[in-house]
Amino acid sequence: MIKRCLSLTLVCLLLITTSSTVISAQNRSDNTNATLVKVKNAVYKRGTGEKSRVSVKMINGTKLKGYISERSENSFTLVDAKTKQSSSIAYDDVAKVDNRSTKGDKIALYILGGAGITAAVVLAVFLGKYCNNEGC
Repeated sequence: MIKRCLSLTLVCLLLITTSSTVISAQNRSDNTNATLVKVKNAVYKRGTGEKSRVSVKMINGTKLKGYISERSENSFTLVDAKTKQSSSIAYDDVAKVDNRSTKGDKIALYILGGAGITAAVVLAVFLGKYCNNEGC
């Protein structure tokens, strides 16, 4: 009786481990296809030219920065803004495509944030000073 229960348990464990590997393999291919679609959409959304600056993270971990000069069905061409060296990159090799904000963009955001905070403080002081006695 013990041998029968033990063999049945081993068979169940074997079936569970083999079926879970098949399921995880299917999920990985679905994730790869989803990533490929996201990368293609990101590249087509950015457009081409020197204003389409991006930061590309490859599957092997390397990071590239530049602008997209050409795009095709299976790959796109990334030109390094500093060295003007172009490289053709296959969509399959890319993990993520991000916007690459310039120093001017960051400075503009800081200025707008500071102006917003200053306006809020001036408004609070104004309302506190003039509206307390008059019941605004």
